[in-house]
Amino acid sequence: MDRGCAGPATCYVQDMDSPEDLTDEELLGMLTPRQLAELDRTIGETFADGGVDRVEALYALAQVYSMRAAQRDETSALALLQLAAAMRRRAEQMAAGIQ
Repeated sequence: MDRGCAGPATCYVQDMDSPEDLTDEELLGMLTPRQLAELDRTIGETFADGGVDRVEALYALAQVYSMRAAQRDETSALALLQLAAAMRRRAEQMAAGIQ
C-alpha cells in the first residue's frame, strides 16, 4: 500500500492521532536494527557514568521522557517516545539478566 510517505516514521505520524498512541514495539519497530543498536549503546554509555544505568533509574527516566513528549511537536514527541521505549527495553533486559 503506497501512502506517499517519506519513511516509516512519517507514515505512522500521518496515520495516528498522536505518537503516544503507539506501543513500545511499534516505536522501536520504526528504527532500523543499526539505529536501535546505536540507541542502546548510547543509553548505556550516557547513563553508566553517573550510575544511572540501573533498572529503576531507566524506568523513571523513561517515564519522564514519555511525559515530556506530550509537550512537544509530533516529530520531537516521536523521538522522545522512541528513547523512552528503548530505555524500558534496556531496563527489562537488565532485570532479566540480559546485557
